[in-house]
Amino acid sequence: MKALKYMIMGALMIGFSAPAVSQEDHKAVIEQVSNIIKAKGPDMQKQVNEIFKENKKNADVLTAIGRAYLDIKDSVNAQKYADLALKRDNHYGAAYILCGDIQAAKDNGGEAATWYNQATLMDPKNPEGYRRYAQAYSKVSPSAAAAKLEELRKQVPGYPVDIIMAEIYQNANKIDKALEYYKKVEPTKMTEGQIVNYALDYFLQGEFENSLKIAGIGVQTFPKSPALNRISFFDLTNLKRYDEALSYADKLFNQSENAKITESDYLYYGYAYLGKNDYDNAIAMFNKSIELNNDNEQDKSDALKNIASAYESKGDMVNATAAYDKYLKSLKQLTAYDLGNLAGMYQKHAETLTGTEKEEALKKADSIWGEIAEKFPSVADVATYNRAHIAYSLDPDTKIGLAKPHYEKLAELINAKSEKTASDNNRLVECYRYLGYYYLLKNDKSTSDGYWRKVLEIDPENATAKQALGAK
Repeated sequence: MKALKYMIMGALMIGFSAPAVSQEDHKAVIEQVSNIIKAKGPDMQKQVNEIFKENKKNADVLTAIGRAYLDIKDSVNAQKYADLALKRDNHYGAAYILCGDIQAAKDNGGEAATWYNQATLMDPKNPEGYRRYAQAYSKVSPSAAAAKLEELRKQVPGYPVDIIMAEIYQNANKIDKALEYYKKVEPTKMTEGQIVNYALDYFLQGEFENSLKIAGIGVQTFPKSPALNRISFFDLTNLKRYDEALSYADKLFNQSENAKITESDYLYYGYAYLGKNDYDNAIAMFNKSIELNNDNEQDKSDALKNIASAYESKGDMVNATAAYDKYLKSLKQLTAYDLGNLAGMYQKHAETLTGTEKEEALKKADSIWGEIAEKFPSVADVATYNRAHIAYSLDPDTKIGLAKPHYEKLAELINAKSEKTASDNNRLVECYRYLGYYYLLKNDKSTSDGYWRKVLEIDPENATAKQALGAK
């Protein structure tokens, strides 16, 4: 029952209160004795004894005294008054609950659960025993917790059992089951925290429309709720309704009460601006997200990647490649796709350049494709194909034959495959055409003809190959 202890302590932290109905007649006395004990004055014991003498037949006052002692971590006196309360009325549920809380404070989870269960048996109309027991078992055994609450439903038909069951499954991280019970409750009857969890569960399931609908109901009652404004902001961003998303971003940042802005909020701000093609603001927000990011490496990487995307969309390839390079360095494990994107960015950058600058950009791309071919053999043919194209761009007249070794390697890689796709055959034709032309320029008729024949073996109607062979 060790794990049960933490569940019970969690239940205590939620702040369940003892039922007030039977305490109404002694409300002032209970408040008085609670204040006396919490104050810990020099004459505390004397004052408590006087109140005890006047109320030793009132189980509610005796339980309240015990509760006050437990609040100051005096479990001995807490148990003393709990026992006195049960001696006075052995059907008083609040006293059993106090006994359970005392055991929970001592890390005796099993005993605590036993007391909570006893409360439900001796005082079956008191919801708190069921709630305590169910909350204690919420992660240890959600099904047992739910079964106990079904007993409560029978005892107190009007009690909001479904929302408690939703919270139990919420605490157990069983989102599907939590949603099942949230759906049974009218959202307008939920507390702010409950409706936040309801909307959040839909968000975590990727059901952004449903999440937005529930959050929207919530903000009607709690318009300054940072959590509800945040969820609406995130939902709208994911739904690509960027104007509305930015409106909720303003509500979160500037109109919510006690909003604690996080790096994730700035990250989503960046997404929304990027979706609006407002690249400068997007970059600013992503940078702010990185600035506030202490330990979320995934979000940091995502921000860097999106900064690169924003710069690329602006046509600022210098900053785009620099940001993407930082993104790659932030990753724990690189993929061929990640590196290929950087190579592609350098190739795209080269299209805007001339002369030496263009050559340098292409050489950087070639170097990356070479790294991909070496580190990721499964895509070596793709990398080599790109290297061949880059080499051809650097030597378009085939004066040097820069592409020759790459086309030879590409042909070798493709021919090593047990089965070839249509794309493989198309690339082989390209390889053989280049090599045939290269040797034609070198006046090596025999070798040139051999490659043109290879072209016709794959593509018998290839006009260029027929013409090349017919001209010799």
